[in-house]
Amino acid sequence: MLAQALAELLGHADVKLQPVLDLASRPRVDAYEHPERLKDHTWLLAGGDVFPYSTAASRDQTDTDHIVAYKPPADGGPPGQTGPHNSAPLRRRHHRWKTHGGHRGRAAGPGRYLWQSPHGLAALVDDQGTHPLTDQEADLILTAPPGLDIYPESTTGVHLDLDLTGGS
Repeated sequence: MLAQALAELLGHADVKLQPVLDLASRPRVDAYEHPERLKDHTWLLAGGDVFPYSTAASRDQTDTDHIVAYKPPADGGPPGQTGPHNSAPLRRRHHRWKTHGGHRGRAAGPGRYLWQSPHGLAALVDDQGTHPLTDQEADLILTAPPGLDIYPESTTGVHLDLDLTGGS
């Protein structure tokens, strides 16, 4: 019944059905190549080229790259290196700058990327754009325990004082 109703509604239109992606999930695979579902997942989280100050690019203008270089398991690399936790869409030029030009990147949460230039300048790239960071802010993000996403005051405009000593 549903198929018949859809056929009447859509007529002769070409329709492609795709599964819904749960962007809260963190799928991983044990391979260098990114399967299409992981490319889709990464693209939807990032929304475009995630190199600092880059303008959004269309999907066919970017490669899905490992932010931290892939190390084959046979050479001691960990399982599950390929996934949205370690992938980002980059234009080919930005991919080369990261790989051969001394720029370093790190995922800093879903759709957020910390970049450091060869000169030590740091920036956080997210869905709101590129945010320059101080050395202290970059260090805070880089040294955060896995799974703890840090949002520096300079990027959010929100100040929060936390007493982590348990005192009052």
